[in-house]
Amino acid sequence: MAEKESIFRKALNIIPPNVRQFTYDAFGGKEDFTEEKLSPAYEKELKGIAEKALSEGKDTISYEDYEQGTIDKPLVLNLLSKNYNLKTLIGAGKVSINENGDIIITDKFDYNDAKDINSLNDVKEAMSGIISAFKGEGDRYAGGIYSAIREAAKYIGSGPGEGSDVKINLGKPEDKKA
Repeated sequence: MAEKESIFRKALNIIPPNVRQFTYDAFGGKEDFTEEKLSPAYEKELKGIAEKALSEGKDTISYEDYEQGTIDKPLVLNLLSKNYNLKTLIGAGKVSINENGDIIITDKFDYNDAKDINSLNDVKEAMSGIISAFKGEGDRYAGGIYSAIREAAKYIGSGPGEGSDVKINLGKPEDKKA
């Protein structure tokens, strides 16, 4: 786990990690996302989620492991929730214990449904999809600003396997600390 936060890190952590990584990814960033990019409060929240998954014999964290129903809540309220921000940063990631006994989260920050824009027709399709997502049309999104942003991410975010690696070392499980 990260030691002490610098003043710069504290200021940067005012912006939720999912928002920072989304922006970084949209501009082509590929550097690993590690525990150094999480505040101690986010590390603690993620560690609790990871420990629960491990205690259930899982080797992945699924969307259901984040204990917050978010689909019907306003985006502003969701962005105040560490659980929601981790859900939209990591989503379904792998959880394991390394050779030192530390909890490790690994994932890839990408969009499994990414699409390239190669023509004006693709632009039209993207805009139509974003508007439909905002309106909550179809069965994929509930509507609102998050749905529109998530639809837009298909066109500006990294495709499958292309984004930053997520490699977060959360330290020893709480019950294993000496």
